[in-house]
Formats: sequence, C-alpha cells, structure tokens
Amino acid sequence: MKRSTVIFLLLAVLAGCRENANVADFWNTHSIDYSDIDAAQNQFARYAEQAVAADEADALASMDVLFDKLKEDEVAYYVYTDWMDGAFYTPLSPCRDATLYGKAVDRIVSDGILTEGEYARFLQNRQWINYNLEGDTATVPGVELDGRRTLVLLLDPGCPSCHQALTVLADNPEWADVRRVAVVCAPGPNPDVPGWDYYYPEDATDVFDPSLTPVYFVISADGVVESTYKPVF
Repeated sequence: MKRSTVIFLLLAVLAGCRENANVADFWNTHSIDYSDIDAAQNQFARYAEQAVAADEADALASMDVLFDKLKEDEVAYYVYTDWMDGAFYTPLSPCRDATLYGKAVDRIVSDGILTEGEYARFLQNRQWINYNLEGDTATVPGVELDGRRTLVLLLDPGCPSCHQALTVLADNPEWADVRRVAVVCAPGPNPDVPGWDYYYPEDATDVFDPSLTPVYFVISADGVVESTYKPVF
C-alpha cells in the first residue's frame, strides 16, 4: 500500500469518518493546496468523513466540484485520486463507500487525465466493491450456501496474517455456532487450521480482491450479506 494511503487511513481512523455535516460547499470554501502535504491530507480526511455522513446528492455534487478543481492541476489530480482510493475503497478506512467510490471512478475515467492503463485498477476496484454489499444476496464463487449463518474469510495462504486470522476467528466465541468458510484467493500452502471448510474456486478473484486479505463477510441463514469486507485485525 502506498505511503500516502497509509497516512490518510491513520487520519481517517482518528477522525472517525462519521461526522454529521453538510458537505455540499466543502470544495467551494477549501482550496486544493498540497504544498503542505500533511495539512492537505488532513483536510481531505475531514472531507471524506463529512461526505460519507452527508446526504448522498450533496456528497456526489461535492465530488464534482472537487474533480473540476483537480482537472486544473494534473499533479494534484494524481495525488487526490490516490487518496480517494484509500478513503472510499480500502476496508481499513471507516469511510469505505461504494457509491462515492463509483462516482470517483466515473470522473477518473471521463476526465481524461489518467491513461487507460493508469485507471484500470480503479475500474477493477469498482467491480469488486459492488459485490456483496450489506443487504445484497451473497455471491461466493464455488461455495454452496446451505441455510446456515456463515462466516466467509478471504484467505491468501502465503500471508502469515491470514493464517493467524483463521485461528483468531475460530477461537472467537462470537463465531462458535456458525459455519466457517475460508475462500482461498491465491496460491500457497494449504492451510491446516481446524474448524473451517476450505474452498479453492478458480474464479474467486472475479468477485473478491485478494490484495485485501484477511477480511471476512457474514452471511445470514437466508443468504443475505449482514456485513462485508470486515478487517480481522
């Protein structure tokens, strides 16, 4: 993960990303200035926390104002779109939001600042973020949901923290009475932590972003997503 994204996430976590405010005029009253990078990131973190708490129409309109300003400065465009990835896509950010991320991607594609190769990752992330939203019917490639409440962990077997996540979740009393499914999204040694059903679907990455492991989903007995992309740690 890029250093700028990590810094933003720290700021966002501290801020809480749930401040209730009207965001419609945010970028009419705040400048795009990254001469002081820490101050600029702090300002963007405040914007993100207001955007996810605001009326959706106001939040989307504010993003148009922001992008219109960014188009005037190509360097700023690259900097701020990277922060948007950290703010609205990464599960570690409490500001993760599929609607706002989708709006950002629409502008990134249509504005013509980034090349097709540069914005390809944003398009892929938009595809991933729109699977298994809370309240959706669950989509878990290769796994047949069987009418039990199910915990689904995304697993990269080459990642030590993923192996640790298997144990942490299996030992958590909250998940003692649910079906536990580990979807292996990358090559590596077969996990051997008991208490899990392991699946190795070839098309897992059509639905899940393997770079975000270990994260988990909770699916209700009737196959509806209760929570999505929850970080284990």
